[in-house]
Amino acid sequence: MKLVPLYNKLIVELIKDGSGESVTPSGIILTEKQDPYYKGKVTAVGKGHYQNGIRIPMDVEEGQTILFLKNCGMAVELDSVGNATKIVMTDNDVYAVLEEESFSVVAGCE
Repeated sequence: MKLVPLYNKLIVELIKDGSGESVTPSGIILTEKQDPYYKGKVTAVGKGHYQNGIRIPMDVEEGQTILFLKNCGMAVELDSVGNATKIVMTDNDVYAVLEEESFSVVAGCE
């Protein structure tokens, strides 16, 4: 089964940090930090939305890594073996395109 986004929708595959529990040198177990954002890789993009009869193209492209808040979009699990959970969201849910993998959120609102 293949998901095809329409209009201003895009399909994103969640990128897992690989961060989990870690142990300090003194033996204290630190659990995973709960960030208010997710990173994901865009796997498909719609053609854009229409405004006054003119098609406005999408700002993101397939293959880009994006930053978006948790609890946005709709999670979809395909029945095929080996498929990861995909998130269908609008282009308005995207906060930024990541050009480098190293970043941190210093302050923000939830």
